[in-house]
Amino acid sequence: MIKNLREFVDIDQLQKLQEQFAEAMGVAVLICDAQGEPVTSPSQFTGFCRYIRSCSEGLKRCILSDDKVGKLAAESKRPVIHRCHTGLVDFAAPIILRDKYLGSILCGQVLIEDEELEELPKVEMNMADLPLDQKTLQEFYDQLERKNKSRVHSIAELLFVTANYIVKLGDAHLTAQELSLNNLKLLEELRRRSELEKLLKDTQLKVLQSQINPHFLFNTLNTISRLAYMENAKQTENVTYSLGKILRYSLRNIDQLIPLKEEIEHLKYYLSIQQTRYRDQIKMVINIEDHLVDYRIPIFTLQPIVENSIVHGFESTGDPITITIEIYAEDEKIIFNIMDDGVGIEENSVNIPLPKGTGHTTRIGLNNVDKRIKHSFGPQWGIAKLEQLSQIGTLVQLHIPG
Repeated sequence: MIKNLREFVDIDQLQKLQEQFAEAMGVAVLICDAQGEPVTSPSQFTGFCRYIRSCSEGLKRCILSDDKVGKLAAESKRPVIHRCHTGLVDFAAPIILRDKYLGSILCGQVLIEDEELEELPKVEMNMADLPLDQKTLQEFYDQLERKNKSRVHSIAELLFVTANYIVKLGDAHLTAQELSLNNLKLLEELRRRSELEKLLKDTQLKVLQSQINPHFLFNTLNTISRLAYMENAKQTENVTYSLGKILRYSLRNIDQLIPLKEEIEHLKYYLSIQQTRYRDQIKMVINIEDHLVDYRIPIFTLQPIVENSIVHGFESTGDPITITIEIYAEDEKIIFNIMDDGVGIEENSVNIPLPKGTGHTTRIGLNNVDKRIKHSFGPQWGIAKLEQLSQIGTLVQLHIPG
C-alpha cells in the first residue's frame, strides 16, 4: 500500500527536477505531500514568502493554503490556479499514483492584474496580526513580479506535465519493486524445486511440476509486461503478453474440445513469439470458412503441426518460410490443410507412419494429434495425409466430421 511520496521517489532527484523547473519558468516551486507539508526545499522563493514563513504562524497559514490548493487540484485531476492567503497567485498540479493522491507541485508567488483575478478563489487571512515588521513586508511585496494570465496558464500546464513525469517515475519504481519481489519468490520456488529434484524420481517430479501456482506465473508475466510498457520495450511487452496467453491456454484439459477460433487465436500468439525470435522470417496465412469458426476441435490440434513445419521446414536452413492453413467443409467433413514451403520431407507418400516424437513447446507431436482426433470423433478421422508437395514443402491434411 503506497503511503507517501518518499516511498517511491528519490527526494534528491525530485529536488533537482524542481530546481530546473523553477529556473526555466522563473517562478517559485515547492513539492508537498498530501497534507501540504513540504518534501523538498523551496526553489526561488520570493523574499515576501520567505519572510511570511519565517514566523511559525505565517508558516502554518502557508501550509494550510498549500494543502487546500493541492486538494483542489486532486479533486479536479488538473492544474488549479488560486490566490493564497496573502493574495499572491499560486498554481498546483496533483501527484496521483494508482488513484491515490500523494501530494502536489506548487509554484507561483506572483501577481497578475486585478481584472484577471476575479475568477480565482482566495483564502483570506489577516497579515497584520503576524509578528512581522509591516514596513519590511511591504518592501518585499513591492519586489514581487507580475505576470499576465496567459503566461500563468502556460506555466500551470507545464507544471502538470512535470507532475505526470513524477507519477511515471513512481510507477516505474513500484513496478520494479513488484518485479523484484516476484523474482525473489520465483527464485525461492526454483530453489525448493531443485532440492526436490535430488530426492524424487523423474515421474514423481513431473507430478510436482504441475503444482506450481499458475496465478503466480501470470502475475509475474503481467509485472514484466507492465515494466516493458513503462520502458517502451514494445517487443518485450508483446512476447510476454503472448507467453501469458499460451500458458493460460495450456492449463486446459488436453481432452477438451474448444471452438476453432480459440485454437486459431492461440496459434497467433505462438507465431508472434516465433516471429519475434526469428525476425519475421516466418509468415502464416489462414483461410477459413466463416461458418466453421465455432466448430469444436481438440485443444492443441493446429499448433503442433505448425511447430513441426517451423522445426523441420525452417530451422535447418533459416530461409524464409510461409505456412498456409486452409479450413473448409466438403462432403460432410471438415478438411484442414496445413502447408509450408520449407525443406519438405524425404518421401512422398500419403501413408507415411506418423512420427512419435514430441513437440518442443507442448510435448504434443503429430502422432498425439492424430490419436486425440480419433479419440474424439472415431478411428476413421485424424491425419489423412502427410506428404511432400510437388515443388517444395510439406502438406499435413486433417479430416474431422462436419
